[in-house]
Amino acid sequence: MEKQVATTAYSTPHPVGASFKAISNLASELAELFNYKIGGDIKKIVSNLGGNIVYREYDDIFLPDDGTIFVDGPNDFEIHLPNFTGPLRDRFTIAHEIGHYVLHSRFGENKIKVARFGSGPTEREADWFAAGFLMPEEEFKKDYKKPLSLEMIAAKYLVSVDAASARAKQLGLK
Repeated sequence: MEKQVATTAYSTPHPVGASFKAISNLASELAELFNYKIGGDIKKIVSNLGGNIVYREYDDIFLPDDGTIFVDGPNDFEIHLPNFTGPLRDRFTIAHEIGHYVLHSRFGENKIKVARFGSGPTEREADWFAAGFLMPEEEFKKDYKKPLSLEMIAAKYLVSVDAASARAKQLGLK
């Protein structure tokens, strides 16, 4: 059942101001705490946190009230995804939105709505979180040092080659 998003008052998320390293490490620690295994079911994490995923039609993603995540409280949020993107992109987007839930709503303490096409520090922090969650630093570095192609590494973590490449660059491996 879809939320009545137009009637809820949401605040604008604010950056937490933590470093890339701190956010990435937090995400990796939370992945471990949530019992997430590399390449595992990211949708199960959303469910365990009390969230739902809603797939939207193409035309719906341009509605004025649209956002990618709506947080109404602890254990009460929705992630909206377009129904036309692929599973690897969706996995990163879901991890990114979990980042907003953890970092910017503080596990639902703040009611927030994050715009689908936003940019800036909060988006960068959510990206750092997603990368750290899906591709933990130590394991990723070990894999990167092996004679594996970037495509093989991306396949292990079930992320796009672009996401794996960005992670390698963030970690100073490229």
